[in-house]
Amino acid sequence: MKVLVAGIHFESIIIYLRKNLPEHESFQIPSQRVIEEAKDASVIIPTMTRIDRHIIENAPHLILIQQWGSGLEGVDITAATEHGVPVANVPTYGTGNAESVAEWCVMSAIALSRSFPSIQESVWKGFPWGVPCGKSLIGKTAGIVGVGGIGVELAKRLIPFRMKLIGVKKNPQHLPQGLGFEWVKGMNAFPELLSLADYIFLCLPQNEDTRCLFNRKAFQLIKNGAYLINPARGGLIDREALSDALEGERLAGVAMDVFWQEPTIPQDLLLQHPKVLVTPHIAGVTDTSYQDIAEGVVKNIRLALSGKIPNNCVNSEVLSHPKWKR
Repeated sequence: MKVLVAGIHFESIIIYLRKNLPEHESFQIPSQRVIEEAKDASVIIPTMTRIDRHIIENAPHLILIQQWGSGLEGVDITAATEHGVPVANVPTYGTGNAESVAEWCVMSAIALSRSFPSIQESVWKGFPWGVPCGKSLIGKTAGIVGVGGIGVELAKRLIPFRMKLIGVKKNPQHLPQGLGFEWVKGMNAFPELLSLADYIFLCLPQNEDTRCLFNRKAFQLIKNGAYLINPARGGLIDREALSDALEGERLAGVAMDVFWQEPTIPQDLLLQHPKVLVTPHIAGVTDTSYQDIAEGVVKNIRLALSGKIPNNCVNSEVLSHPKWKR
């Protein structure tokens, strides 16, 4: 059996995959070779590669499209269903991924508050010393947009900093107790959250409802001096609106682990702005999360090989396809 990891980035995936699935061949290939290599592949792991209808139609042995993580916006699920191919992911919550992303959020909030990485230059130069005066998280308000798996784990980690927690989510009635929120409301309270939060964390998926959620209107509503932290998806933020906001005084800083195009263009001046902290989509890339995700991926591969529907299958209607009728 041949397992393809589509795309040459996220190099740790192939290491963890081979470690946990030693009995089968696993390959990590450039995105432009997926069409050719998919012809004899049984499993495709998309990572950041678009798995479209053309690829699926030219993969006659394909039994599973399995994401390494949760995001499936790059997979043509309709085409996969038509061809009897299950599409599955690994939930963010409970795998170490949500916890790792939450840790990144805390790191970014502190880094922005203390003016990293620019303050390191003072050490290298030898001056100025003892400046700037940073901002403490204590007593500040954290606004979590999307109180799901990541948002819940983030809330747990912000409580020890004695921050005030507010949040919005699609279904606010479905929320674990004891998280220390002053309030969690529906998405209609998004403007209210923007006006109150000193730190705004984007912890929700990108879809038709959330695309460019942070547009010009949103930037006009945010509290003066607020920080924006995005570990979710680049498309949640309108690029031009962000660029304009960075030139004003209202937005104090932005941390981004995700972008409108990945990998980014190295010469992109927006990402080199002194108010911007960037990392290469590594918020959830830790030893803990990758081992847990690997176990979930491998379990699904083995289920598919045995003729069973994988866990967290997003197109369970595939069962009605002739391939699955026994």
